[in-house]
Amino acid sequence: MRKKITWHVMVLALWLVAANVAHGAKPEEFAGTWVMRLGERNLFVLTLTPEGDGVSGSFERPGKFSSTNSIFTGLSGGTRQDKVVRSHFADGVLHLTIQNPSDAKDEDSYRMVVKGNQAALTPDDLPAAIVVEPYLFERAPAGAKVATDWELNRAYTTGDSDIPNAEMKKIFDEDQRVREAEHINWDVVNVTDAERREQTRKLLAAGALHTGKDYEEAAFIFQHGDSARDYLLGHTLAMVAVSKGDATAIWIAAATLDRYLQKSGQKQIFGTQYLTDPKGGVTQDPYDRELVSDALRHQLGVPALATQAQQLKVNQTKK
Repeated sequence: MRKKITWHVMVLALWLVAANVAHGAKPEEFAGTWVMRLGERNLFVLTLTPEGDGVSGSFERPGKFSSTNSIFTGLSGGTRQDKVVRSHFADGVLHLTIQNPSDAKDEDSYRMVVKGNQAALTPDDLPAAIVVEPYLFERAPAGAKVATDWELNRAYTTGDSDIPNAEMKKIFDEDQRVREAEHINWDVVNVTDAERREQTRKLLAAGALHTGKDYEEAAFIFQHGDSARDYLLGHTLAMVAVSKGDATAIWIAAATLDRYLQKSGQKQIFGTQYLTDPKGGVTQDPYDRELVSDALRHQLGVPALATQAQQLKVNQTKK
């Protein structure tokens, strides 16, 4: 289950271990039902009962999934209930091994620490110098079940939610409204664009964005920035939107990358940017037209080169 996790230092894991040892947790404090959630859904359900010098219990999980750090994908295959086959306590830490009921050789060992109604599980068979991102659990009522309504092509993260952020939607709607006016005062729009970027940065810092649509809307806000950093952040936000199942965000991912490249003095690669040249005409240059094929542009929702050439002529005619 842990083979695809990328190991990296997590201060939180060290803090939890230290807190648990100092607290001197007792076996009965581990008893009960524990869940790890991705948003409103239960990803893992761990049920423990004190037994002798250890515990008995089960670890319920999706039948199939992949994980990299805090991202979980490919959640499918119903649920699987592994069994706690070995356990012992040492210095306030519970060490337990769970086993796949369909394959006795498929085992995973963990160390579990608790602090009140929260707990953390980390792999128990790693070199001492390696600290990993823990699975964070909280107490739950008995009978909690692993969710089965996962979207197969979506990536889930801890703290996730299916509820879009209303403030982000409001910021995005205003961004679009000012660009739909018959006569646009760009001096005014540039000022309000900066304000919307600051509002969006605050939402990002607060972890207030959750859905793919939230992140796609935020990407548009930074696409309308004025620096390479703005465009690069917009591209990053678009990647998150796509990972969360918002496939339409692939276009803004391409556009933000093109804008970043041009602002950085490099050639755009998709052809999404039409700029005013020094002579007052319209150009896509600098533009590397050979790197990305039309077949790949098609997959990104970007027009083929011939269509772009026609669009360029139309824009030049308008000038």
